Amino acid sequence: MTIGAVLLFLPLIFLLWLANMADKRAQAQPPKRDIAIIGRLFLGLLWLLVLALGIGAVAMGVAYHRYADLEVMAARYRAQGLDPKMVIALMQALPRVGAGVVALALAGITLMLSPVRRLIARIIPIQPNSMVQTVALAYSVLILLNLWLIIGAGMDTVAQLTPAPAPSSGPRIINFIWIQDSALAVMAMIGVGWLSRRNLRSTLQRLGIVWPSVRQAAIGIGLGVLMAALLFPLSLLLEKAGVSVNPHIDELTQKLIGPMMSSLAGIITLGVAAALGEEMVFRGALQPRFGILLTALLFALLHNQYGVSLATLVVFILGLVLGWTRKRINTTTAMFVHATYNITLAAISLLASHWGW
Repeated sequence: MTIGAVLLFLPLIFLLWLANMADKRAQAQPPKRDIAIIGRLFLGLLWLLVLALGIGAVAMGVAYHRYADLEVMAARYRAQGLDPKMVIALMQALPRVGAGVVALALAGITLMLSPVRRLIARIIPIQPNSMVQTVALAYSVLILLNLWLIIGAGMDTVAQLTPAPAPSSGPRIINFIWIQDSALAVMAMIGVGWLSRRNLRSTLQRLGIVWPSVRQAAIGIGLGVLMAALLFPLSLLLEKAGVSVNPHIDELTQKLIGPMMSSLAGIITLGVAAALGEEMVFRGALQPRFGILLTALLFALLHNQYGVSLATLVVFILGLVLGWTRKRINTTTAMFVHATYNITLAAISLLASHWGW
């Protein structure tokens, strides 16, 4: 799991560094476009790979529909300890999943076109000729792709096929989350020019990272507690008002982070690690270019374990508050809000479980 997280983020971080070097050379006198060509080639290959995977999924799903002997395959899945109904449902969803992947790959390719980015620049304050911001747009599509893989396959199918964690898996999951969010923090720093166009001091300044004052820390903690006190009851009221809630969301969430909710180290990790990585990427790096609204939307959709649900709306509202905090104060204060909110909700969940609420 740990090695997988590192291997996942290394190419993404490298492409951001390459994009920054391309922008740096494009501003030289005379301008040089060599690295930009290499960067666009890498980005194009990424989308061609995604496109090929989508087409392959469609082809596999069509072949499954036409030629699969369901009884034989069900027996095989059962022998492997898998739920035949869920695996068959996943295979039957492949054409739908693959079609969505193809559509998103084509969207990513379209964003590589300068005229398209110039149109987008009329809506959000991006620089259409910047290689870094071209890559940022591409990574936004990857967030949608990650979300679609769950929605397309079906939340119930994904929840059923996700293995339940072992009771002793808490430390392993904690390590994974720290590595994942540390990688996000490095990605944010590389993305705004660290090790290419900016030194460490100017990088942190661009991200809105400062040494917090007592007042800023107090504001962040207070806002975090306030948001938990407002959004948690709001979600309960919406549920009682009849807003549909997917029962498989809780099942998937418990399987992904459940073991962390039973220890102090796990609860702190849920707060501090997420605040570190996610705030540096979304509020620190993206928001100055994408604006509060789009950044909050991408932040909500990043939490793909919620699909598109009431929980997504709650995270979106939180993202708006975090964005406002970043704009009015700084990213560090937004980190305090995020960490306090997560820790407060985790503590409420732990108490509810302990007391049988």
